[in-house]
Amino acid sequence: MEISIRTVAVKDAERISEIMKQEKVLPNIISLPSMRTEKMEERLRNATAENHEFVAEVNGIVVGFCGLHQGRGRRSHSGTLFIMVDEEYHGKGIGTSLMKKVISLADQWLLLERIELTVIENNPMAKSLYERLGFVEEGLAHGTIVQHGQYVGEYQMARYRPNGRIQERMNNTFEETKQ
Repeated sequence: MEISIRTVAVKDAERISEIMKQEKVLPNIISLPSMRTEKMEERLRNATAENHEFVAEVNGIVVGFCGLHQGRGRRSHSGTLFIMVDEEYHGKGIGTSLMKKVISLADQWLLLERIELTVIENNPMAKSLYERLGFVEEGLAHGTIVQHGQYVGEYQMARYRPNGRIQERMNNTFEETKQ
């Protein structure tokens, strides 16, 4: 299976909307089953310079969507990441490919020091992917989202730029507390 990653286009809105409504995707993202394709088209059409979004394709069909929103002003050194993958392609490397693309953009082009995301507490497959790619758990926020009529929490996770300023500061603080 050959995976192709490219910049998202407005024409992808319908396929992205379909993925968002899938039974195994919708409970794990911040969306509702009533989300309209027109709203996604509008969102893609009105993206700002801080939005960096990609799709994954297999045989010309969009099977994943991932993006990074860079902060502004005093938060310009950090970004917030989101990802979703067609349920038929879970566990097949689509998420890893998309995440690596966004992480490379953050590290090599935007020079971001921190990438953050949240993951629903009952989504261990996604959490495991994020951990494999260097994200660490920073805490659990309880009852932040409704899923199947229940309040569930989200793990707050972050990845720090390797050898970056934040990671260096964290290492120095750790060394100081050991002494």
